[in-house]
Parts: sequence; C-alpha cells; structure tokens
Amino acid sequence: MIDRKFSEEEGHFLNEEQDVNTISKRPVFLLVLVILSSINIGISSIGALSGMLGAKPDKAMIKSAKLDFANMREQLDKANAADFIYIIDQMEGVTDNMFKHFQQYNSFQFLILVLGLTGVILMYRGKKLGFHFYILYSLGLVVLPYFFNPITGIPTILTIVGIIYGGVWVWLYSRNLNWLKD
Repeated sequence: MIDRKFSEEEGHFLNEEQDVNTISKRPVFLLVLVILSSINIGISSIGALSGMLGAKPDKAMIKSAKLDFANMREQLDKANAADFIYIIDQMEGVTDNMFKHFQQYNSFQFLILVLGLTGVILMYRGKKLGFHFYILYSLGLVVLPYFFNPITGIPTILTIVGIIYGGVWVWLYSRNLNWLKD
C-alpha cells in the first residue's frame, strides 16, 4: 500500500514518491480562460458546423444583408463620414464571397475552431503544445477571409481588430506558461 499524505499547500493527497515542490495546482486564471474560450469556440462551432452541413443562406438572407449594407452607407453619408463608405463596400464584398463559398468557408472555419479547442484542452491538461495550437487558431481566424477574397478587398480594420483580439487572448494564456509543461 502506498503511503499518502495530505499537502495543505497543494490542496490534495500526495504519494510518497511525489514531492510537494514538483506538483502544482492548475491556476484558477487558466480555468477561467478555458471556460470562456470553450463557450466561444463551442458557439462558433455550432454555426460553422450548420453552415458546413448545408444551411446555406437563402435569397431573403442575402437581400437582408444587402439592405443592411445600404443602410450603413446611408448613415455614414448622413453623418458626413462618406470617407468611410469604402470600408462598407469592402465588407459587403467579403460577405458576398462568404455567401458564394459558404460551405467551404464554414468547413475551414470549423477546422480552425477544432484546432483552437484542441489547444484549449491541451493547455487545461498542462501541455505547452496547446498554447502553440491556440496561436495557430488565433492566426487562422485572421487569415481565413484571405482565402476567399482578394487582399485589397478586405478592410484593414478587420485584420487589425482580429490580430488585436487574438493577441489579447494569446497574451492572457501566456500568463500561465510557467505552469504548462512540454
């Protein structure tokens, strides 16, 4: 029978072969990030999976999107911000191309989301490889529109916001790198 003792510092029982200094608890901050990321990736995966399996946009949805873009142009024009209408035009082009390649776009997005979820699970288990998967996931979501649109057709602001958003999450996860092992 293995002799077990309780470590108050670590909050769990240790075998006699285990040293208190070699075992550390999972950081609470990592757990919070894992939960938030899992919710985000899970919801996004449902949408991507339904788009991948055939829930194509119908004519009414496409018409609604075109009307929304027309309304945005009108609002910018009324606000004397006509200089920004080109961004709306680019976003409409991105949306049109996404609609044209709906299943392929959602298939690639789903694969990127699976990569992200794999990274989150590996980090939860204490594997540093998960952090690298998460970086690839974050970059993958930023470059995905470039597979279906010309470079000049994508608003720069879309790429900048994507990089900043993904970068913040990567930075937050990097706060736990000292706990992750190879």
